Amino acid sequence: MGQDTTIYLNNAATTWPKPECVYAAVDQTLRTCGSPRRDSRGGVDPVHEARRELVELLGAPDESRLIMTPGATYALNLAILGLPWEAGDVAIMTGLEHHAVSRPIRKAARELGIRFEVAPYTPGEPVDLGFVEATLKKGGVRLVACSMASNVTGQVLPYREMARLAREHGALCLLDAAQLAGVTPINIAELGVDLLAVAGHKALMGPPGVGALWIGERARLRTLAEGGTGGDSGTHAMSGAPPKDYEVGTLNGPAIAGLGAGVRWVREIGLETIHAREAELTRRLIEGIAPHPGVNVHGPGAGKDRTSVVSFTIDGVEPHAAAGALFERHGVICRAGFHCAPLAHETIGTHAGGGTVRMSPGYFTTEAQIDVAIEGVAALAGAAAPGV
Repeated sequence: MGQDTTIYLNNAATTWPKPECVYAAVDQTLRTCGSPRRDSRGGVDPVHEARRELVELLGAPDESRLIMTPGATYALNLAILGLPWEAGDVAIMTGLEHHAVSRPIRKAARELGIRFEVAPYTPGEPVDLGFVEATLKKGGVRLVACSMASNVTGQVLPYREMARLAREHGALCLLDAAQLAGVTPINIAELGVDLLAVAGHKALMGPPGVGALWIGERARLRTLAEGGTGGDSGTHAMSGAPPKDYEVGTLNGPAIAGLGAGVRWVREIGLETIHAREAELTRRLIEGIAPHPGVNVHGPGAGKDRTSVVSFTIDGVEPHAAAGALFERHGVICRAGFHCAPLAHETIGTHAGGGTVRMSPGYFTTEAQIDVAIEGVAALAGAAAPGV
């Protein structure tokens, strides 16, 4: 299938296409800026500009505490493994977490002697808040980690309540905003959250290889990497202050510039407009595939508090085989398997079957493309139905 005939429905992984301003910013920075923050021409620092755009979008109260990172996964690793853990400390996470949260927590358990608890899940109630509160009351909880929205089911989690409970019981709260930043409003100051990670290449419309981490004043993180920052070169020790302590080496200026352009575009279009557009496409997709016999949609229904992630299985069709057939026969690019979140699939009961097929429309997806995807799912379900 050529680029002009394919239908891209994998925006939960990486949004595509990007706004033209993002391509232009990457190209211009690569051509005119050798080393960001050190020799930017015309007085324009792509790192400063991107940080400023993100601070405005996310309602961050202190620009210096928003750290540019190589991506959300690095940001989450820094947030978790950078904490001053002590043996016996407890971490709480939800049953819908991505590897970028669950693996660092498990690493801390193996290597540092902490314990972790997974908050139970039931459909319609993605996090058992009673369990979270009871665990916090026992004491010893240093961190509550919560994805703001599942990359498997599209369900928005009760992250506000998680942040409140953590704060009330003296624990830190880490929110993974990879699936929500750029589609719904986030206000760090109002949330009172200690740590919040975003992915640049998803709904913020930036290129791969860039993300950010908000580090609140209560979160005292050790560095994972040390080196030159361009601002404290005359001493042997690091500066001891953000953002320099966590932005070492030569940063990826073109990617950061692209992220800045993407965030500007998001702010200009408006989160309400973007969310409404994606919600309508998601409604069309769910209502188009759910009625077919053998098709099981895993996650909230259309019109619920959800993202554009739509995970489904087809009775009698292995997820990877289904995704392959959708591409070969209909040009639909989607994703199959565990989506780097086997804990989530264990939680919703799809792990044993090889996970799910995941479609995720984006702002630039068209209704006609959604209809082709619906036809493709209907054809697979019909072919797999008994007696067909």
